[in-house]
Amino acid sequence: MEAEKVQLIPIDIKDVKLIDWLVDRAIVNRLWNEECSELRELLKQVSEEECPLIELAAEIQPPFYYHDSVKILQQLEQSPFGSKNLIGQFNHEYTAKWARIVKLYEKDATFLADSAKHIIQNVKYDIPLFKKQISRATQVKQDSIKKQADCSNSIAKYQIKYREKCADIGISGDHVRSELVSLVQDLPLLMSDITADISSLQSALSYYQVFARFLIKDTELEVCPLLRHVINHGNSTVNQWETGITQTPLQESDTDSSVEIIDPIETQDKNGCIFVSDDPGSLAAEESEDKVTEMENTDPECDIDFGIDTIDFGADIDFGEEIIDCGGDIDFGDGAIEISVLEDGEDQKNELILDNTATRNKVVDELFELSAFLSARRDELSRYSDTILAEIPECPVEIQTTQLENIEKMLVGVTVPLDKLTSDKMRHLLLLRNSEKYLDRLTDSMHSQLRLCDKMEVRLTALATH
Repeated sequence: MEAEKVQLIPIDIKDVKLIDWLVDRAIVNRLWNEECSELRELLKQVSEEECPLIELAAEIQPPFYYHDSVKILQQLEQSPFGSKNLIGQFNHEYTAKWARIVKLYEKDATFLADSAKHIIQNVKYDIPLFKKQISRATQVKQDSIKKQADCSNSIAKYQIKYREKCADIGISGDHVRSELVSLVQDLPLLMSDITADISSLQSALSYYQVFARFLIKDTELEVCPLLRHVINHGNSTVNQWETGITQTPLQESDTDSSVEIIDPIETQDKNGCIFVSDDPGSLAAEESEDKVTEMENTDPECDIDFGIDTIDFGADIDFGEEIIDCGGDIDFGDGAIEISVLEDGEDQKNELILDNTATRNKVVDELFELSAFLSARRDELSRYSDTILAEIPECPVEIQTTQLENIEKMLVGVTVPLDKLTSDKMRHLLLLRNSEKYLDRLTDSMHSQLRLCDKMEVRLTALATH
C-alpha cells in the first residue's frame, strides 16, 4: 500500500489518551507543558495591551489558541503594522509579539498538545455542562410558555367574570360607581314596572282563589291578600294596606338618602379599572338638624313626672359643702323647646309596599305560592284528562274551562315579577339605596377583578421578558 494512502487511514484514539498518544510517538515533547511559560507570559501581555488595528481590536478576546494566533498575525501582516526591516523582523512591537507567540506554538509541535488539551477539556467537562444548561433552559422555556398561557387564561377568565357581574347588575362597567348611583335613581321606575306586572295577574289569582275555595269548601277564603291589594290599589303605602285609609306615600325627597350622589373624578387604566377620587371641598355635607321646635309664649317651668319614687341609698352620703364657681351665669336660652318623638314604625308605615322590607318579602312569598300552585296544576293537567274535575259535582265552571295553555300563560306571567324581585340586580339596588358603605364595597368588589387582571398582565410581561 502506498505511503500516502496509509497516512489517510483514520485512527481511533480515546479522547483522554490523546496527549499520551502524541507523547508516546515523540510528536510532542514530554515536558511541553513546563516549556510553555514564555508562551503564557506573551499571551498575558498581548491581552492587556491595546491593539493598534481598530478593525481587529474587537476580535482579540482571550483565551487565545493556536489557530486564533495565526489568524491575528495574518491580519496584522496585511495592515500597515506588518512592515519588516532588512533582517526580516517586524518593525512594530505588537506584531512582533504575535509572531513570537505563533513561533512558540509551532516549536516542538506544542500547538498539537495544547489543542489536544482543550479537546479533552471540551469533551469531558464543557460539552456535558452545555448539554445540562440546554436541557435546563429548555425546561425553563416550556414552563414559561405554560405560565404565560395560564396568565392569559386567567386574564380572560377575570374579564369574563367582571362582565358577567356587570350584566347581572345591569351596568356597562366603564364607570362602575357613577353607573351604580344612576341605577339606584331608576329604582322607582323599576318598582312601577313590577307593579304593572303584578296587576296583570288578576286572572291567575282569581283562578287560584276559586280552586282553593272549591277544595276547602270555604266561600269566604281569601288567598294572597297582599297581591290582590297591589292589583287593585297599586304600590300603595303600608298604612293603606293595613288600615285601608288612603294616604299620600312618602316621597324620595322627604327621606334621608344614604347614598349621596356625587360626580366622581374617575381615571381608567388599560383594563378599564376605575379609580375614583372626589374633591374634598365638594363633599362637605351639612349636619342634620335636631327635631326640635322653639315655642314662644310658653311657661318655661314645667313639672316632669319620671315615675320614680324616692331612692333609699341605705346610708347618708356627704356630697360636700364646697360651692363650685362656673365663672359666670349660664344662659340656657329664653324659649322652651319641645322634643318631637316619632312613633315607632311610623316611617315604615309611610313607605310603599314594595319599598318596605317586610311587605316586599310577603309579596315575594305570595308570588312563590301562586307559582307553586300553577306549576302543580300544570303537571296535573298534563298527566290526567281535563274532564276529571268536571265529573265532580258543583265544580266551578272556571275550573272546568281553564285549559293547560291558559295555565302555562298564567305561570309565565307570575314568573316575570318574581324573577325581577328575586334577582341579584334588585338585591344590589335595595342594598345600595340603604347603605353608602355597600356602594363602596360593591365598587371595590367589581374593581378587584380588574386588579387581578393587572397583576396577571404584569406577570405575563415579566415572563415574556425573561
